[in-house]
Amino acid sequence: MRDKPTEEIHLNNIDPTERTVFIERTGVVMRWILLATGSLIQIVQPVIPNYIFYIILPVCIFYNFSINLLIFKKRKYIVLISRFTAVLDIIVSAIIIFLSAETDIYLWYFVLLVSHSARFGFAGSIISPVIFSIVYILGLKFRGLDFTTHTLFIRSTFFIVTGIVSGYLAREEHKRFDSTLKQQRDIFQAQLKRKELRNILQRYVSYNVVEELLNDPETLVLGGTRKKVSILFSDIEGFTTLLSRVDPETVIERLNEYLTEMTNIIFYYGGMVDKFVGDAIIGIFGAIKPEPGDSLNAVKCALAMQDRLNELHQKWGSDSITSIHSRIAVNTGEVIMGNVGSPKRMDYTAIGDPVNTASRLQSIAENGAVVISKSTHDELKHIIEVEDLGMIQLKGKPAPIEVYKILKLKE
Repeated sequence: MRDKPTEEIHLNNIDPTERTVFIERTGVVMRWILLATGSLIQIVQPVIPNYIFYIILPVCIFYNFSINLLIFKKRKYIVLISRFTAVLDIIVSAIIIFLSAETDIYLWYFVLLVSHSARFGFAGSIISPVIFSIVYILGLKFRGLDFTTHTLFIRSTFFIVTGIVSGYLAREEHKRFDSTLKQQRDIFQAQLKRKELRNILQRYVSYNVVEELLNDPETLVLGGTRKKVSILFSDIEGFTTLLSRVDPETVIERLNEYLTEMTNIIFYYGGMVDKFVGDAIIGIFGAIKPEPGDSLNAVKCALAMQDRLNELHQKWGSDSITSIHSRIAVNTGEVIMGNVGSPKRMDYTAIGDPVNTASRLQSIAENGAVVISKSTHDELKHIIEVEDLGMIQLKGKPAPIEVYKILKLKE
């Protein structure tokens, strides 16, 4: 049996908040490093009063752990979380800086500046170091620490240059991220269109034929080529009479069940459902990519269709009012296979005498029988058992043709 191909579209790969998530996860790691480093420094040489340190430390640990949890649990709010952490980081850092008494926590400003430049992009990388420089100088003055103007100028310049470089790198990384995101969206749109097209095509042709059409879209243009195919033509005996005797809704319901089952069998054997003509089904084997086994698959399909109809009769029970009996014919020959119609509405179909012959053949078949032409018989005579029906004159044909009734496949 031909397995239905699976097509997966990973929407998680198309996530515009991914960059923010990355920055916040990086911020969590940086905070753990700062907490570990700050704790080590506090133990070796206290920077802030110990009683304040032991109050702030568990608060910071809880804060960082909570942010890490929110990133994974509340991903859809990641932008809001990022803004919240940016403000809170500044507040916590300012408190620690002003509590450091006479110690100049110069590197703390530097680390905080880099993280904020990454958050707010290139514009923020210019504004942030200016603000940080002002806060840094005011912090020194507030705590009575005296540094020369030259030292303050060098440190402020270092802040600004570092911020601009950090912001530039963040901007370039953001451009690459946007480019990757655009590529992912393009791939997603292409996959979505492919899936939509697959869903449409699968209403008409089998899965393997859909793959051929999708892999070679040029086959979906007007025009055709000569191909050797096997045409299966199935028709229901007395369907028009049935419509006049039974409620139309009941007949259509029964007909749809029948057509669904027959279509599944055609797809199973790799055929294409060319069209439904009322209650008749035209199936073509070898429509897209002719293979040596097309004739055999067509015959197997025809026999399986009759077997399945017998099973449906058992399912429907003794309801003879809507009993359905079909006649099936298979013919092999060269046709013009391609798209016929207009650019706005086209059918992928077969045109040629073999199609007409298949139609005429089924009209002379008995109910429940499968008949084949000489061309199909010649290809399969070593693997099928048949009853020779002799030379039969078909309607519209200039001369009689040899017709055979399939009995069974040889073991």
